[in-house]
Amino acid sequence: MKIWARLIKDDKISKDILYYSSLKLSFGNYELWLRDICHQLDAPNPVLLDQHFKNFVNFHNTKFRHDDFIETLDYDMLIIEDCKE
Repeated sequence: MKIWARLIKDDKISKDILYYSSLKLSFGNYELWLRDICHQLDAPNPVLLDQHFKNFVNFHNTKFRHDDFIETLDYDMLIIEDCKE
């Protein structure tokens, strides 16, 4: 699995990473990936809902906005996107 994660502010990419994992896609693994990605981006962890995971499975991306975070997010959104290999 290859994931492109990016933090957006003012319609521009402020930070981004390519994240690699050999684990299969599942809700539990997605949660682990999300935590690791946020740690690498030095961003707070969003609250992960079933709908977020369903969006990733069905549309190959998830957008986390301010309402998805308990802590203050200094960016407009966090986008997690599946990069097909």
